[in-house]
Amino acid sequence: MKNIPVRSLVRVSLIAPLCIAILVGLTSSAKEYSLNTVLLKSALMYIVIFFMGMYNLGLMLWLASRLQYGSRNYKIIRIVLSFTGASLFNYLLFRGILYSSLHTYLIPDWYEQVRNKMIWPMLFLLHGLVVNVLVFILHNYITLLHAKNHTELENARLKFANTEAINQLLRQQIHPHFLFNALNTLKSLIRRQPEKAEEYLIHLSDFLRASISKGQRDIISLKDELKLSSDYMEMQKMRVGEALRFEIRVDQQSLSNKWLPAFSLQPLLENAIKHNVLTVEDPLCLEVIQEGEYLKVVNNLQVKHQTEVSTGSGLMNLTERYRMLAGEDILIEDDGKTFTVKIKILQHAGSHHRG
Repeated sequence: MKNIPVRSLVRVSLIAPLCIAILVGLTSSAKEYSLNTVLLKSALMYIVIFFMGMYNLGLMLWLASRLQYGSRNYKIIRIVLSFTGASLFNYLLFRGILYSSLHTYLIPDWYEQVRNKMIWPMLFLLHGLVVNVLVFILHNYITLLHAKNHTELENARLKFANTEAINQLLRQQIHPHFLFNALNTLKSLIRRQPEKAEEYLIHLSDFLRASISKGQRDIISLKDELKLSSDYMEMQKMRVGEALRFEIRVDQQSLSNKWLPAFSLQPLLENAIKHNVLTVEDPLCLEVIQEGEYLKVVNNLQVKHQTEVSTGSGLMNLTERYRMLAGEDILIEDDGKTFTVKIKILQHAGSHHRG
């Protein structure tokens, strides 16, 4: 039953006959019929179409309660009963009018010439078939439109649920990976430089506290995201010293009411450090630069000669998160000397895309 838009079909069964009845009335008026004839013709047309509409609706509901909706048997029986019942109703109605006092208003003169022949029953049946075809097509259109809208709504709900699930999965992949590297670094510092290990632990604690509290949201302010990135880079600089240089070039006045998907910068910085050589002689230079509506993360290329081929999952995960949350693709540029990733700055917290 839920597949049949009962309210919409009842509404169209009331409105469509009214529109056609008005049209019939206007046409009859143009032919200079009397007022009684115009009103009777309009009323008769409304009754015929309204009855056929309600009959078809009742037939759909009745068959749906006994047969599988949309099945072959349902369709065949519906078509047979629809046109049989509509044609019979139209035949009996006009036959009754033909033998009543109303026939002088409603039945054209040429009907009088064939009323005693077998032609007039066929004409009434044909009239019923034509009207029912229009009603049948209109009902099918409303039903198909309802089914399409219902399907689109369900797809949107499933897509939203899937997006939420994927987003949670991708976000969970970030924290364990970062934490694993941070603990390894802390372990190394404890053995070699205990005083720096304590400072590193303070930075790590602040970073994790901020990331956990803000990580529950999909979108965070640009100011907070830059602060997280600065904390992360300070920890990395403590690990490698002068082999890493970092600079943020963002207009501080533009930080208000600007947003980014949570943890969109930190994976880019981590990715650059992971895939490039860092030495005091040739330091890795990382810059976060504002360029119009975009934020660029730029680093000089000093690619490691890795024995293990990178899967690129970090950048891929960020790409998927950014597409889901912001409705935007990240832009990647590689000119052989520098590697640049551009992400769009969101103008308000509601800019993120859900669908």
